[in-house]
Amino acid sequence: MKKRWIIPLAAIASLGFLMGCQTKNPYGLSKKDPISITIWHYYNGVQKEAFDSLVQSFNETEGREQGIFVKALNKGSVDELSSQIKDSIDHKTGSEPLPDLFSAYADNVYEIDQKGLAADLRPYLTPEEISEYVDAYIEEGKIGGKEAIKVFPIAKSTEILAVNQTDWEEFSKATGETDAAFATWEGITRVAGEYYHWTDSLTETPDDGKAFFGRDAFANYMLVGSMQLGHEIFRTEGGRTTLDFDKNVMRKLWDNYYVPYVNGYFGSYGKFRSDDVKTGKLAAYVGATSGISYFPSSVTLEDGTSYAIKSKLYPLPNFEGTIPFAVQQGAGMMVFRSDQTREYAATVFLKWFTSVERNVEFSIGSGYLPVKKVSGSEAVLKPLLKETGENSPVSQNLLIGLDTANKYLLYTPRPFHGGDRARKILQTSMSGKAREDYEKVKKLMEQGTARERALADFLTDDNFNTWYEETRGKLEAIVGE
Repeated sequence: MKKRWIIPLAAIASLGFLMGCQTKNPYGLSKKDPISITIWHYYNGVQKEAFDSLVQSFNETEGREQGIFVKALNKGSVDELSSQIKDSIDHKTGSEPLPDLFSAYADNVYEIDQKGLAADLRPYLTPEEISEYVDAYIEEGKIGGKEAIKVFPIAKSTEILAVNQTDWEEFSKATGETDAAFATWEGITRVAGEYYHWTDSLTETPDDGKAFFGRDAFANYMLVGSMQLGHEIFRTEGGRTTLDFDKNVMRKLWDNYYVPYVNGYFGSYGKFRSDDVKTGKLAAYVGATSGISYFPSSVTLEDGTSYAIKSKLYPLPNFEGTIPFAVQQGAGMMVFRSDQTREYAATVFLKWFTSVERNVEFSIGSGYLPVKKVSGSEAVLKPLLKETGENSPVSQNLLIGLDTANKYLLYTPRPFHGGDRARKILQTSMSGKAREDYEKVKKLMEQGTARERALADFLTDDNFNTWYEETRGKLEAIVGE
């Protein structure tokens, strides 16, 4: 599935990308008449600031020397960016000309490559340069041919458990629970139940306990959780995709998400789970390492009460007794087919951007993980983390993220026709049902139904079986196209 990252620090010199040693101005580049290339991306906030800063640095140094000027434009969210790319490809009225490259996920590139629009970057890379990157990241970008590289890795992310340490310590002191429970999904489910009943006991109002846990990107729970339990939902080999929607595995996932959710132990309220921690509705969540900068420094309750909190980060939980898997995510860059000069110029920027020091600089500023093997070395990272402090959330996030990438098996499904639609089903089928059924339980309780009775009709085998058969049917329809 992947090879280990860490290589001796002594190899940095041989692995570093030395632009100055390359032949100047190949493929018709001219310092006197620079070429302008455009990037569309979805970075916002601190990520956009970090990216824009490096683009400016490139334009003032390597770009000026080689005759390349990069213009980077934010196009909203990932979905908004994808929609604008599609409109431009289809020449929709009002759409803009296509950029030279854009932030892209493999599923999206797969569809674009079917139209013959994705450039293969392998001709502009030496075997030695390719070997510098994490093997799994390069493999993810091989689309439309065994060796063709259609997605260039620039920054990756995985998932991490983020905890409101302030509220957790209060609960821990009162109950004797320890953070050893955070290692497994079963432990998270058990602790969430205890947290609900403990918070319920703090007031005279019955059944007003608080949810403990939530998660972003629910499809990752389905995909990675299935891998942890020994089944790959979408297996693509030789251009053919098969569905492995194992019922026993789905029941395990159901028991550790749907069941605690309808009980009120898990929750999702705002757009992101970090928002729910900020409002005091959750104490912990699983989210992308790239989103850790949004973890709040304080909680503001509905009555306006506010208090400062500390965070603590943990590796992604696994199911008990399973091989640890974690998601490999984060968009790479796809270059549109044009001419060799433009394709080469785009590749020059991408190689410059992913040189070790610059890529780690972007990682520190954005929360993403660097993409070269040598970047996983603590000897490389620690000097660069001095300013932020090794125990800061930024440093915790980067070190735990890289440790996860090194010790877990990284997984991302291979792209296939309809893959984006299939993922949307995984994203919403169980999580949406859990949310809807929880609201039904709440309504029944507000009408005077006892908690146990209100829950009874939802915690049945028939309820699970109905959901399972409906979801499997929707997925089979897509995979069978």
